[in-house]
Amino acid sequence: MIDRKHIPETENRLIILYTLKRLGSVTAMQLLQAMSEADLMNYITMQLALSEMEQQGQISMRAHPLGNLIEITGEGDFILRSFEKRIPASRRALIDQHAKAWQERFQVEQMAPAESFTLPDGRTCLHLRLLESAATVMDLLLYMPAGTTMTFLAERWRACVQVAYSTVLAHLTGGYDPTLPLPQAPGADTVRQCGLNEWLMSLTDSAEKPTINLIMSLPDEHLAKCCAVRWLDVCAEIRQEVLTALEEVQL
Repeated sequence: MIDRKHIPETENRLIILYTLKRLGSVTAMQLLQAMSEADLMNYITMQLALSEMEQQGQISMRAHPLGNLIEITGEGDFILRSFEKRIPASRRALIDQHAKAWQERFQVEQMAPAESFTLPDGRTCLHLRLLESAATVMDLLLYMPAGTTMTFLAERWRACVQVAYSTVLAHLTGGYDPTLPLPQAPGADTVRQCGLNEWLMSLTDSAEKPTINLIMSLPDEHLAKCCAVRWLDVCAEIRQEVLTALEEVQL
């Protein structure tokens, strides 16, 4: 175990910069998990260091659904390269030893945020997302009866997010024929272009009291509009299969 009482403040900052350099962008909670698991720093010490480092331009913050992502800046990188050897080799080795596992775990957490909250009418809403470089690939709201709880929702969602995404796509694209004319049926008007090769669908099963909402981006206008037209025929199955996937995760 490391005797943290004798770690100088400057070394703590260098440890943070070194960890950020090895891991890439992480939230404060993820950075704290790394510091705690390696017994390098406690919460108060880390927070004080981060506040001063941000003021001095060594780190920056970028908005993310999980909370601000902490990133090393050019100034921080210069300081690290200049004084990296002041971090004892044993502590650098400790960070290096865990870096790959931390990075993989934290990237999955950032890719698949999930939360639940109570609506004014008492129902529970499960908010499930799939992100890529902080851009939304899929944003799913599942509305549940009042009093519904799902333990370890974030862990469950991370475990089944790829299955859920594949399930949604399979139902929406079933029978898709790219040779058919561009659909003009109800539902097609929910699709809008939001990038050069990105078409966004905003779908719900009921405007008054929904049980499922879906926002999803697809790379083709024809595909997106065909999926949007098909939505009402398959949304109940999508809702049930995603819920089943969440419930069946073995924790």
